[in-house]
Amino acid sequence: MNLVELLRYYEKKTSSSISIEVRHPAFYRCERLKLAPDQYLHHSEFCRMAKLRDANASCSANKRRSLEVAKRGRCFSGCCPHGIWEYACPVTSEGELYAVLYFGNLLPEESSIKLPDTICPLPRATEEKKHQIRLAAKFIAHFLKIELELFSASGGMAGKQHDEAFYLENCRNFINCHYLENIALTDLSDLLKVNPNYLGSLILRKTGSSFRSLLARRRIEESKIYLKLHPQLSISKIARLCGFTDSNYFSLVFHRICGQTPQEYKKSQKN
Repeated sequence: MNLVELLRYYEKKTSSSISIEVRHPAFYRCERLKLAPDQYLHHSEFCRMAKLRDANASCSANKRRSLEVAKRGRCFSGCCPHGIWEYACPVTSEGELYAVLYFGNLLPEESSIKLPDTICPLPRATEEKKHQIRLAAKFIAHFLKIELELFSASGGMAGKQHDEAFYLENCRNFINCHYLENIALTDLSDLLKVNPNYLGSLILRKTGSSFRSLLARRRIEESKIYLKLHPQLSISKIARLCGFTDSNYFSLVFHRICGQTPQEYKKSQKN
């Protein structure tokens, strides 16, 4: 069983939504540890809806705070800014944070949150459910530590250099999984333990675009979906939902790539 299958199994078993914040290159290099795109972030129906409320601002801030707590190496739980209970389990080795497991999409036992009719009822975080999740997290964390040890024992980052196709694939995966975040080429090169100048030159030579350009195009493709399906959202909100911190810069990039402004594109989709 690989990591994708293991997480899907425990999602069903615990009635929760499981994602992993990756902090080690093995998750990109080792086939058994590679995740499905949705497993890199909170992907439940409720979370997707919540991110629309404030363009992902509170969720992003909460994630940053939780990562700081996770660095201490202890599991913890609590409610997110939207009132959803979640459990976080750091995976560490020799003081280094390798990953953080997140179990969410459950309501506190005494919660009075009224969910929209479009959202399926959420399970309650009863003591029995919490115990079940703690056991699942412990098992998955143990699985990850074993796989990371095997990865290291087989050569790990000291192994032979991968071919160019490997780096291009992981560049696409990294952008697809983290385009909402403030990422740069150095973040990817640090994960893959490769020189950023070499990686940047390889990406440019093979794709004709820089890492920054590929990231911008991925964000623009996502913005086109919002502009088409959620025309009631403001341009600035859509910009933030797609990883842009400045709506003017978003409009500039959108025009450069699409040949029209976001507002013009939105109007064209009504015809």
